Amino acid sequence: METIRIASLIIKQIGIPITTVIAIISTALAIWLSLKKYRLKVLSEIRLTKAAEIEADIQLLKAFSELMNIAHARLNYQVSEKAVEMLLQKEAILSLIATKGNLDLSNLLSQAVIPIPVGAASQDAAIVAVATLGKRHNVLLEAAIQALETLSGFKSEITDKHIIELKQLLHTRNTSY
Repeated sequence: METIRIASLIIKQIGIPITTVIAIISTALAIWLSLKKYRLKVLSEIRLTKAAEIEADIQLLKAFSELMNIAHARLNYQVSEKAVEMLLQKEAILSLIATKGNLDLSNLLSQAVIPIPVGAASQDAAIVAVATLGKRHNVLLEAAIQALETLSGFKSEITDKHIIELKQLLHTRNTSY
């Protein structure tokens, strides 16, 4: 009987600390697992944010490219179907051969493509918009400088001021990093 009582006391004295340790270990394990899940969730959110930023940059660059067409005084192109049909007729080709004309088919077909010009006000506004987008978005800064330098050949009165501002901004951003 005495041995049972002693065993019972030993179990009570050891049992309480053992159950406490087991409870602490299980709590620590649960906390560790929840922190692991939270970390994975945060990493997933970071990846989604980066993907959204990349998508936004792609859309911005697409809009920027379309804006450049306007700034370059080209909005759209129209293909004259009649001109293409006429150029591809057998008689037209034979007459070109007979007159020893230019037989470069791509050159002939390019004459059937008619660019639709843009008004001066739209072009000027697009040039200023290119500069503004370059100032606001880091991803467009160098592209805007290059675009304005290209456009300065025929619109220098508008582009020169913006080129200087953008180059100063680029220099400031490069030295601050």
